[in-house]
Amino acid sequence: MERLIDPAEVSNLYFFQGFKRLLPRSAFKKLLIRTSRQTPYMGFVIEPYSLFLFFKLKDIEKAKTFLPDRYELMESRVFVDEEPGLYLGMGVFNTRASTFWGSRLETYLIARDKETGHPSWIFIDILSNTIIAIPSRGVADRNCTNAMFTTNSKGNIFLDFVEDISGRQLSLTCNISNGKMRGVDPPLWVIGNSSIGHKKEFTDKKDVPFAVIFDPAEVEQALDIPLDSVKITRNTLFPDLADPQPCKVLCFPFAQHYIADSPGCHTHVADIDDMVNHYNRIADLKDIRTFSTKNIKRMLFLGMIIPILVSVMLFVLLMMNL
Repeated sequence: MERLIDPAEVSNLYFFQGFKRLLPRSAFKKLLIRTSRQTPYMGFVIEPYSLFLFFKLKDIEKAKTFLPDRYELMESRVFVDEEPGLYLGMGVFNTRASTFWGSRLETYLIARDKETGHPSWIFIDILSNTIIAIPSRGVADRNCTNAMFTTNSKGNIFLDFVEDISGRQLSLTCNISNGKMRGVDPPLWVIGNSSIGHKKEFTDKKDVPFAVIFDPAEVEQALDIPLDSVKITRNTLFPDLADPQPCKVLCFPFAQHYIADSPGCHTHVADIDDMVNHYNRIADLKDIRTFSTKNIKRMLFLGMIIPILVSVMLFVLLMMNL
């Protein structure tokens, strides 16, 4: 999986992201999908100490309005030995991937895919200091200059994300020293990650979820963090949607390695055994290629050179008629 991550290609994508305005948004999206067909998988690593917070949903009807028609809210278990509930989830981590590198704060609703019956993680918000893939837009610019997620030698996690435009913020400190390893619920953490969707505003017309392929052992256990070890100093992300304080906090104190579908691609995973089969199949591929910006380079070059050529031709025609 590590061979799917090429820092040079990530740097190129950052560079060319600044020139995407030279192309219509629809053309840039088509370009990404064309590139995805050549490299249908993207590798990404979530660095150690990723943090997940779950809040009890308060406004159920409002939560439903985020979901495309394909999905419906569902109760889920975070850990294996507990009663299910309706949650707003937040995942915060540092990551490096085939197409981005930085810090992310993702907010999700847990829903059921009515076509497959699978539990699904539905993105309703993404805050990041790196580029963001959104089906309706292709690739979006970062939306947080301030996106801090780090640790120290005393077992503390420090987190502070502020959205540039709105000022929405999540800021907290968390000590994981008293956390206990505990089994997490496979339907949510394994099957749910094979069915990842987006809220209505983020979806394209096809509204097809994407899958993350991995060894289920990556999400077998996590640290269950005592709630009194978590101090939220500011949370203005979704103040009316869920309780202001989390009811469950967990941390994965190790790196997690994943293979994700590229934009426009979808791997169907029937069950946990099927997840393992897909993972082994991809891991055994000898000629799997990483994401490449070659097509983007060509299109952006054409986007820059064609207006220049047109201007030169018009100038020549004008001079000939003088």
